[in-house]
Amino acid sequence: MLALLAAQADHMVPTAVLVEELWPADPPRRATDILEGHVRHLRALIEAALTRSQGRARDTHSERRTAHTVLAGLPGGYRLHSGGGTSDAADFEREAGAGYRAMETEDFETAAGRLRGALALWSGEPYSGVLTGPHLSAHAARLEQSWQRALDQWMAAEAQLGRCRALPDDLALFLSRFRAQQPLYEGLMDELRHTDDPRSILATYQRLRRRSRAAAPADAPRRGTIPRQVGRATTSVMRRTYTAEPRAATGLRAMV
Repeated sequence: MLALLAAQADHMVPTAVLVEELWPADPPRRATDILEGHVRHLRALIEAALTRSQGRARDTHSERRTAHTVLAGLPGGYRLHSGGGTSDAADFEREAGAGYRAMETEDFETAAGRLRGALALWSGEPYSGVLTGPHLSAHAARLEQSWQRALDQWMAAEAQLGRCRALPDDLALFLSRFRAQQPLYEGLMDELRHTDDPRSILATYQRLRRRSRAAAPADAPRRGTIPRQVGRATTSVMRRTYTAEPRAATGLRAMV
């Protein structure tokens, strides 16, 4: 529940969406009451964290936040207020976006640096250790797609700069951190273990990418896409990206 609220930080998450995430198949009769119990428990944890944080703060004139302002109840749902905090996900999107724009202008040096910085923010798979429901699973898939795009563009930038010799070490590091299980990356890791020839690695990657794209059904829905509205009663869910593991694409610790 906290992961889903943090994924949509500063936006309301409808109660119906929270119930569907926690009980996707068969929600209990008193699901809303149970949900309110979870909210009370989260607020107790938030209040304890705020007390510790405010006890260390030197500025006594700042507005005091409470558990009810951080995790606010709204008509039809709840909102986790970030208080202007940052997340690795937002940093990733900013760095990757700058890299994509540099690629469009053929500034490959800048693109490679920004994309490498974006990829370095990842230290694990999205929502590692979190039992995900339909909304978080879709969000995790979108994060994986974002990571894959950044990796593609970074490799392309490095190839344009002729820096293929340094590619295997960085690539092995990024793949080992993300621990992706897709055949594309398993095949690439196998190639990295058996050769240090950058040209062979790039050729293998391109071949596996073509194969993975060809294997995808043309009419298959895009993984990781979440409608901005689910009926009229809900709002957009999880536009921003978060994970329960610090430095893994985001950090709930920074949100709370």
